[in-house]
Amino acid sequence: MSKNTFTWSDAIEEVIRQNNNVATLKTLHEYAPTIYAERNVIKGLTPHKTIDERVQRDKRFYKLVPGLYTLVATLGSLPKEINPNTQTAEQKENLTHVSMQALLLQLGQFYHYQTYTPDRKKEYINQKLGDLASLPEFPKFTYERIIARTRNIDVSWFNERGMPTRVFEVENSTDIKNGLSKFMELVDFKTSMFVVAPARRENEFRNILEQPTFKPIERQVQFWNYEKVEKLFNAERETHDLRTQIN
Repeated sequence: MSKNTFTWSDAIEEVIRQNNNVATLKTLHEYAPTIYAERNVIKGLTPHKTIDERVQRDKRFYKLVPGLYTLVATLGSLPKEINPNTQTAEQKENLTHVSMQALLLQLGQFYHYQTYTPDRKKEYINQKLGDLASLPEFPKFTYERIIARTRNIDVSWFNERGMPTRVFEVENSTDIKNGLSKFMELVDFKTSMFVVAPARRENEFRNILEQPTFKPIERQVQFWNYEKVEKLFNAERETHDLRTQIN
């Protein structure tokens, strides 16, 4: 392919093919610019906006779950557990859950928090979630009875003093009440809490949050849908790289 006809979509496709036909947003952001720059001059400080736009609009790409992309042409060759045409409902659930955890762990580090997940051994394509978390152990910030429950929250962000600043429960189809009950343990802390779920579950979330049981934390809890997490990740990735260039 000549220099003049090699596009950003071509660079994205090459990265996906080099990664066994499936790539995370993190991988695309890291390697597509290098491949593109081998054949073209990159205009602008950060190309990530272009990458994000191409994977959303170019019909050669297919979003498996938020933050994870493949090629339409090679869907049939994907492993059964991640192929949307062959995977079970449970496999789809697990892939969505771990992908959202991965985005949240990376997003927390963009914001300069220390990050933790109890699911360190969970596989996310070619790495483990533990590789994306900055903390190997859950900080002992308070009484053990509280820690015993809150250490099982899907993703936690801690400030420089080791206090839980943001916590996230991913609820694709699981019981939202279970996540909120974990949050109740943090009612006496200045912690912002987030239920992360498909947009279609927002009304369900709000109805549950209105129950008297969860009244004490209603001002601390927010709902984030998957699209919002992905957009935040994309925006903060670009800002992160801009800061790196300035520094």
